[in-house]
Amino acid sequence: MTSINSGIGSDVDPGKRTGGQERSDLGKRAGGQERSDSGNSTVLRISDADRNGTLRRLHNAVALGLIDIGEFEERSAAVSQARLHSELGALVEDLPGPGAIVTTATDRVELRGVLGSLKRQGEWIVPTRLSLVRRMGSIDLDLTKARFAGPIVVIELDVKFGSVDIRLPEGASASIDDVEVLVGSARDHRKDAPAEGSPHVILTGRSVCGSIDIRGPRKSLFGRG
Repeated sequence: MTSINSGIGSDVDPGKRTGGQERSDLGKRAGGQERSDSGNSTVLRISDADRNGTLRRLHNAVALGLIDIGEFEERSAAVSQARLHSELGALVEDLPGPGAIVTTATDRVELRGVLGSLKRQGEWIVPTRLSLVRRMGSIDLDLTKARFAGPIVVIELDVKFGSVDIRLPEGASASIDDVEVLVGSARDHRKDAPAEGSPHVILTGRSVCGSIDIRGPRKSLFGRG
């Protein structure tokens, strides 16, 4: 009788576990673990806005001298290949967050305009960050005789229906890989331009229905700049 009573108890316990405990376990897994996975941002896919935010942090880092040009180019290329938040996070985990980098008014200059042309030439001071916002007009920047606030210049473009022409001094390098061009072109016309020169100019942002041209110093009739 004792063994029968034990068997009956044993028969009941699995049923309880099956009907109650397993449902409870499933509920915990469904309500707990699955919710935890869905709330884990590291496994979520990233958007273009996420990539742009990471690129801005890299631009700040290179402008502040936290990473060199070669490392910036390497990390920027990895940003375009990233698919998950965890991959983006690994590229900037050793850098200050966006709120930790303070840019003063003298470090960043914004130039806006509609129609007409914007020109800068001669001995003018180029800030470490230059924002150019233009609608239906041209931008002509001659940096050959300019004085630079730092060894690296980040030029942020927001240009629609206009052209951008930038002349760099001898020995300067430029990166145009981070510029988004919609119906138009972006070219560095210089031959044998250095990959990591000084100063180094980084172009970013967007150009819609326009052209971006990087050139060297103007040449005289005798071939000397």
